[in-house]
Amino acid sequence: MTPHKPSIDIIGEARCTGCFGCQSACVRGAVRMALDADGFYKPVVDRKKCNACGVCQRRCPVIAAEEGTLAVGHWREPKAFAAWTKDEALRLASSSGGVFSELARPILDAGGAVAGCAWGENWTPEHLLTREWGDVERMRGSKYVPSRVGDIYQEVAAALRDGEKPVLFSGTPCQVAAMEAALTSVQRQRTLLVEFICHGVPSLRVFHRYLDELFDGDSIDSYTFRDKAFGWQTVLAVSSHGKRRHLPASEDAFFQGFVRYHLYGMESCGECPFARLPRGGDVTLADYWGCPEPWNDKRGVSLALANTAAGMNALERLSDSGRIELKPVDLATVLPHNRRVSTAETYSVPAARRAFLDGMARGERFAQLRARYFPTRLQLLWHSFRQSDSKWRFLASFVQHRLRRFARRDRENHVRQ
Repeated sequence: MTPHKPSIDIIGEARCTGCFGCQSACVRGAVRMALDADGFYKPVVDRKKCNACGVCQRRCPVIAAEEGTLAVGHWREPKAFAAWTKDEALRLASSSGGVFSELARPILDAGGAVAGCAWGENWTPEHLLTREWGDVERMRGSKYVPSRVGDIYQEVAAALRDGEKPVLFSGTPCQVAAMEAALTSVQRQRTLLVEFICHGVPSLRVFHRYLDELFDGDSIDSYTFRDKAFGWQTVLAVSSHGKRRHLPASEDAFFQGFVRYHLYGMESCGECPFARLPRGGDVTLADYWGCPEPWNDKRGVSLALANTAAGMNALERLSDSGRIELKPVDLATVLPHNRRVSTAETYSVPAARRAFLDGMARGERFAQLRARYFPTRLQLLWHSFRQSDSKWRFLASFVQHRLRRFARRDRENHVRQ
């Protein structure tokens, strides 16, 4: 037998997505995933146990992306929809339009199981397999930090071997690709793969440091990245003593450092090989940015893409049953506002990223690192002004933005009172 290197030796840590696919593939237990100093899950190989069989290479989605074996048979141009549940409470409890929960419901009703990400201990996301609606409720909402996938791929495969019931697996595009690679062709026919569009994954260690300082060391009782009191993307944190922090995500320091400045995102996410067509899931779900009127609604609207016949059937059954609204849209109108769907939108990793993560590993406070490495507002404003094509239009837009911001704060203060 020709010896094969472990998959991590082929792709390197900079391209590893932390999907847990190689750990799942290794029956000898030679690969285990561990949180590295930067706060990302990466494989650690026991070279004494590894027999160079090459199974982890065949199950690595990054290698599959390079070889062009991802999403074989999926539609090159998916069917696109604006979608939302008709259950008002469910819609408000979800990140977008509540379509994930609605997809999960018939799976459970048929006696099947749902695999997805929920908050675990110490605000650490983890994947779990369930047949209970209460656990599906825990899976709602964006987590924005790495999930401890654990043995979920083996658990899904075991559930499919034990009976004829369906399974829904949900996760990021790289996790969905790893799940598909772990299934036989027969198992795949009974599995509905649901992927979520993501901007990338920020450091779990940075997130925990941020939480530790959020209420001056007071523990966190509840936390959500996507509270809908003031519309989409509002951070709400409540301490164990009832202190509240409630503000738009764009003004939250953790969000800014990750989404705007890219200071602690996973390196491989800067050029994601899964953010392109054809999509890897049967169904792709995302916030519907640029949603046309009259469907645009602050209660949440999902962009739903059907990438296979199975995905299309799942969405149509929900629509026909009256559970969801499903409005066809032209994919060409979707892509400019949702670039991560098709173009593998990249972002440059800033030079300060390494220094920020090293400072965090040394134990520096998040507030200190923020003060040192986040651009100041004046720097950001000056950079945007210099890059603008029309300086007068930029200034007019800036004034309008400030006026809208003041008006929003007045409304929020009135609601709190």
